[in-house]
Amino acid sequence: MHIQHKSLLAALLLTFGVQQLVFAQKELPTENVEIVKDFDARLLESNKINVSPVLPLLDTTTQRQNYTVPPRPLTVTYDAPKLRPIGLKTVKVEDAYNGYAKVGGGVPTAIYGEAGYYFRSGEKFDGKASFRHHSQSATRSLANQKFFNNDFLLSGNYYLPKELAVEGKIGYSYDRVHYYGYDHDSTEYSDERTRQDFRTIDIGARLYNSERTTGDISFSVAPKLYVLRDFYSNRETGFDLNLTASKWFAEKHPLRLTIRTDMTSFNDTVTQNLNNIYLQPSFTYHADFIKVKVGANFASNRDVFSIFPDVEVTLRVLGDGAQLFGGLSGDLRKNTYRSMSEYNPFISIRDSKLRNTRYDNYYAGVKGDLGWLTYTAQAMYAKASDLALYQTKFVEQRPSEPTITKFRTVYDTVRITNLQGTIKLVPFAALTISGTISQNIIFDPANEEQVWGLPTTEGNFSALYSILEGKANLRGSVHIADGIWFRDAENIAREGNVLADLSIGGSYYFTNNIGAFLDVNNILNNRRERWYQYPTFGTNFLVGITARF
Repeated sequence: MHIQHKSLLAALLLTFGVQQLVFAQKELPTENVEIVKDFDARLLESNKINVSPVLPLLDTTTQRQNYTVPPRPLTVTYDAPKLRPIGLKTVKVEDAYNGYAKVGGGVPTAIYGEAGYYFRSGEKFDGKASFRHHSQSATRSLANQKFFNNDFLLSGNYYLPKELAVEGKIGYSYDRVHYYGYDHDSTEYSDERTRQDFRTIDIGARLYNSERTTGDISFSVAPKLYVLRDFYSNRETGFDLNLTASKWFAEKHPLRLTIRTDMTSFNDTVTQNLNNIYLQPSFTYHADFIKVKVGANFASNRDVFSIFPDVEVTLRVLGDGAQLFGGLSGDLRKNTYRSMSEYNPFISIRDSKLRNTRYDNYYAGVKGDLGWLTYTAQAMYAKASDLALYQTKFVEQRPSEPTITKFRTVYDTVRITNLQGTIKLVPFAALTISGTISQNIIFDPANEEQVWGLPTTEGNFSALYSILEGKANLRGSVHIADGIWFRDAENIAREGNVLADLSIGGSYYFTNNIGAFLDVNNILNNRRERWYQYPTFGTNFLVGITARF
């Protein structure tokens, strides 16, 4: 049987089923069945019924729910996971050196020696010791132009229980200069008649917390003592007690309080005392884009109280890359025999008085750190009351002998408008360039004709280049300054020469521990007189060996 449509098969099955139901009692013939007409099944037309869904009514009844929350454990003790990198290549660790030494000599006659060592004992103690000697003499060209410096320092920290630590240090310096500022064509003075020695011993201690306490409080108790003696039996004693405490809020906003007692006593034929007491509270607020410090400096000297602001605001304009800052500050800065002789070793203390200089500063600027470039540019206006100036003093040793130039301090109120900047540039890892410059645009004394002994312009620039994987480096530096005002023997105001000092140097390590160095200083042979009739050393060099261990 040939079937052309699928519908035909369905019709046959339906017909067969009906016949079986109707004629259940009859037997169908077994002959062939002839299909007269195809079965045609169709659905009648009907209307579409649209049904819209309907939400059930909301249950607005309120039911009370009971929750059982297990308590949160306060502490959980577990072992830290161990990280084990797979297939990580080992990197050579640079050798750590605890000690170093440097020994050399040069022309004109020079001897240089320096050594230091860092030591520790477990987690309880660490310390360091260092020593430096530098001497130089150019007496073949100018009699008595020579000096030597010796410095020794020993310090250590001992860590106590309960996050406490004790620091102690002792230092000793022995320096010698000679008064060679006189007419060398007339006569020469012996070493003993031009000699000046400065012997200073420093003793300091500090009790502090090595880590913040549980209450985010840190503190420090730091007494310091020094005794200075010179070749002429002058003596100065200084004692400074510094008490500082800080309370941290939200781990980044410190509230600080500092109390200082700074006492100085100088003795020659008479006794001079200069005692200051300071109370310095401050609070610093740190945010992502702003830092604000608000404080004050209360200072007392001879029952005279001075109040200075201590305010600074820093705005992070472009993150660390550009920050604007500005502030107001002030202080009493002591002019002691120690501070004055360190600035000018040819000073005559018998004609110089110990006195405070009052500073009132107003400043603003911009700073930033771009990783490869760090910079600061600042403008400042300051009023310095009783600023120490250094005027010439001509001391007659004996009749018919040339006078020796020394210096004495005179005090004056000076208004200062200053521009200064610093920069550190690292164009690539092996090269570092840095510099600083300061320019006093207005340096106006109230009474004196000039700011005797103080420079108006100063600049220092240097570069360090490392080669041969750090085994060698090359150095260069330039120092500039303008002329210094002074009065000559005829009491005429004059300005000295300009400083232009170019120096280069380098070092090379033959092994991991032994190397050599060479420094060539003042290549331009600038003989500028930083102090009147005291020319500096001309071109000189220093060569030697270095060691690290």
